Amino acid sequence: MQTEEYGSRLYGFDQPLERERIGLIGEVFDAYTRRRITDLGPLTGRRCLDVGAGPGTVAAWLAGQAAPEGEVIALDRDTSLLHEAGHPGVQIWGADVHTATDDELPKPGFDLIHARLTLCHLPKREEVLPRLVSWLAPGGHLIVSDVINTMAAASPHPAVRALTQAYDRALLTTLDSDLNYARAYPTPLTRAGLTDVDMAADVPLVRADRPTARFWTLTFAAMRTEILATGLIDANGFDAAIDHLTAPGTHELGYTLVSAWGRAA
Repeated sequence: MQTEEYGSRLYGFDQPLERERIGLIGEVFDAYTRRRITDLGPLTGRRCLDVGAGPGTVAAWLAGQAAPEGEVIALDRDTSLLHEAGHPGVQIWGADVHTATDDELPKPGFDLIHARLTLCHLPKREEVLPRLVSWLAPGGHLIVSDVINTMAAASPHPAVRALTQAYDRALLTTLDSDLNYARAYPTPLTRAGLTDVDMAADVPLVRADRPTARFWTLTFAAMRTEILATGLIDANGFDAAIDHLTAPGTHELGYTLVSAWGRAA
């Protein structure tokens, strides 16, 4: 089956409410990302690359950590949000990590490479990971983070379980995005030749008074047609799940952010 490229239509920056949705990614996940990167050691004076940088909230934080003499590059296929944000200390690099030649990409030799919610959406993810490893300087760290579906097993609400299962199916069949990819972590990093490999998991709560509820509402709504087309949930079930996730008093375990990291020899 022919699939679309993530961001070409679905989740493209030009789609209604996508800018709000992608901004919420930082509110939901940035605190976890900063904690995991901080645990890898100080970044002062280091050279850092943020792959699939989106609006650049992680890159902006890295720039603050690497200052005053470090270098931070934010890499994305669509750099419009990065240019709009204009984060101080962040170099913007537009390229497709899938297809760009070495001459079209930043010079290798990074002390830290970060990629969050990126590999799971790349059809050639198994090829991209070793490429990222090859860009590391000796002793440099790669940290990758992707989500897995905790809600399908943990939610007490049948409609939420059905919705998240349908969403995962729709992502795979429409965009070739694999939300099961991170279940293999950290093995892909070990196979790519990294040492000192480890991993951690962080689970944001979904509550109406937190950004998580709005983020997942927008995420599911953007693919409503594709979700319903799976046949795993109908329109009434879809609406019931959204009503539950946004209702006062709801406490749900969200999708788990699985982070894995390792060091180049």
